[in-house]
Amino acid sequence: MASVVQVRAVTVAFGGLRALRGVDLDIAQGERLAVIGPNGAGKTTLFNVIAGDIAPTAGAVVIRGQDCTYRPSRHRPRLGLARTYQKARAFSGLTVRENIYLALAGHRGRHRALWRSPADRAMSDEAGEVADRVWLSAQLDTVAGELAHGQRRQLELAMAIATRPDVMLLDEPASGLSRGERERLVDLLESFDERLTLLLIEHDMDVAFRIAQRVVVMADGEQVMAGTPEQVRADPHVHRIYLGTEAAA
Repeated sequence: MASVVQVRAVTVAFGGLRALRGVDLDIAQGERLAVIGPNGAGKTTLFNVIAGDIAPTAGAVVIRGQDCTYRPSRHRPRLGLARTYQKARAFSGLTVRENIYLALAGHRGRHRALWRSPADRAMSDEAGEVADRVWLSAQLDTVAGELAHGQRRQLELAMAIATRPDVMLLDEPASGLSRGERERLVDLLESFDERLTLLLIEHDMDVAFRIAQRVVVMADGEQVMAGTPEQVRADPHVHRIYLGTEAAA
């Protein structure tokens, strides 16, 4: 299967510190891939390089066949890539509908629409359809600041979906969620179209292993293993570097 994202020999250095050391990664269309590792492993740096938030010191990033190594993050949506952040970035004073509407307007270059409430009926209706996809129909007219934490996560997913991505980068989507909210998140992500590629960083192993088809393990800026969740869970080296223990016999 063809790769939609290719990372080639990516190195990132901050002064004398190497956050990434020649990382290679291929992500296939429709793949669910989780990146895990201890703090300082380089996960977020890799994520930010792919998203265009930082440029690598060396190496290349190719998305859908186009080298975008040094293109800024604002170019990524044009290549079908969207991302979420650890902290939700919705506008707290606007409703769910208005937040999604603005995401739609921004993606389509309708800049005038960014400065007024949802006046375009078709786009307003589409915002409602997007909200339905993330189970927020009942909260369409609720101000984002009044949503529960898990619902704010759903709203951020809705705003990313509004750009109609082929690849979605999820930065610790389960962070701060209760057990019930995590279950709802997993159900939601599993309901997405199978053609949508998901790349996630996640510290909650239960969430990561349930969503991912393949797991990449990082440590000290390098990829040390990649495999199925079952293979990673059983690997003694992963237990040593990530959990500090040996795998049970």
